[in-house]
Amino acid sequence: MRLEELKSLYEEHLRSSHVSTRWFALSQALGDMLERGLVEPGERLPTHRELAQALGVTVGTVSRAYADTSQRDLTIGIVGRGTFAARNVPDVDVFAQPAMLRSGCEAAASAGSALFSAEHPLDMGFITPFEHLNPPLEEAVRRLAERPGLNELGGYQAPHGLSRHREAGAMWAARFGLPVAPDNVLVCAGAQHALLTVLASLFTPGDRIAAEQLSYPLLKQLCQRLRLQITPIHMDKHGILPQALEAACRSKAVRGLYLMPTCHNPTLTMIPEFRRREIVDICRRYDVQIIEDDVYALSLEQRLTPLTRLAPERSCFIASTSEALGAGLRIAYLCAPAAWHPALEHTISYTVSMAPPLMAELAALWIGDGTADSVLAAKRRAATEANIMAREKLDGFSLETRTTGFFCWLKLNSAQGAAADFARKAREKGIIVADAACFSAGGLVPEEGVRLALGLRDQAVLSAALETLVRLLQRG
Repeated sequence: MRLEELKSLYEEHLRSSHVSTRWFALSQALGDMLERGLVEPGERLPTHRELAQALGVTVGTVSRAYADTSQRDLTIGIVGRGTFAARNVPDVDVFAQPAMLRSGCEAAASAGSALFSAEHPLDMGFITPFEHLNPPLEEAVRRLAERPGLNELGGYQAPHGLSRHREAGAMWAARFGLPVAPDNVLVCAGAQHALLTVLASLFTPGDRIAAEQLSYPLLKQLCQRLRLQITPIHMDKHGILPQALEAACRSKAVRGLYLMPTCHNPTLTMIPEFRRREIVDICRRYDVQIIEDDVYALSLEQRLTPLTRLAPERSCFIASTSEALGAGLRIAYLCAPAAWHPALEHTISYTVSMAPPLMAELAALWIGDGTADSVLAAKRRAATEANIMAREKLDGFSLETRTTGFFCWLKLNSAQGAAADFARKAREKGIIVADAACFSAGGLVPEEGVRLALGLRDQAVLSAALETLVRLLQRG
């Protein structure tokens, strides 16, 4: 590869007004080189370390750029051999490689048994949203270290967070379609902490919280700990039924409503606009507070009006960063009416004192400089490929997917048995899935199904796992 030309293209992209991260500038420069034919088809590219030294960047920057070009099918990585231009890869016996190609390969079916086993299972039950595409920490930490006044982040801050971190939170909430003033944002230590903060602040033991029949498992655990009661609300293909919600409010004095309206976990249900307005009207009539926890909404391209925007006076919105930027970044933004802030801040103060300011600074950096948007775009591209594969492999079975969703929902019929039994059989084959009972908010499970996380790094592993599940489904 002509490193001088690559360096020139990289610096040109870095100066561009619409490129603000080093890895993205490098990815674009590599793409230019490959698409213009400045790299021979099948040519081996420099190692991560070699390219980092030549360009004066971190190894993490190169890794992130190579991952992005791989997702765009411009390069292909072969463990133990290196990174190559994607077309006409050198004659390599991929079946003999110690690991599969990063972007997947035809060896998946025959090598599947070696990729996971009952002793070393593959976890498709826990969602890890394409974490190999998370932004590189090394570069971000270096950039933070160059900023003046970083030492102030080592001291105590107000529970609601620094003003610049709340401004970043308002910017992030806008990505969900929720315009909010920074003064209405509180910085929390992740979405789970934000949910705990709301439940502990706004409700008292014995209060009833309504939720979808299948809901986020932690909600049930938190309500048990706080002695709150959950009222499961019947659902259809458009989410919770307004008449069922109203009946519960009328007969059981519901105080709160917890929803994931845009990308429901685990069924991927999206509540349409007309039903959102019906739900809001019911909540106003019965004085029900709304908790909107749409953590996977940004995995989808489609945007609908948040319930919090329709009823800002009685709603809390949780805008998480972990799914987009990394699970280790325990930062979420809680958007709530000003009248509720004293109670919410008090809960933050006695649970974590404050969200870690250094983590909040890092989140603000990535939100402000465009890294968050670039990473989300890359994750959606990866999710598109994973969903295409899931639909192809599971063709003929009842599968709910979204084009760019980070997981899918596999419904089971009576011949295929209960979800818990299917999950047990899958575990025996070395695959962990999340069955419907994990998400039950109480009462009978409304439908038998399992959630399959799609955010694996290696498509070959995903392919082999899906084929294993198909064989289980066919046996009934």
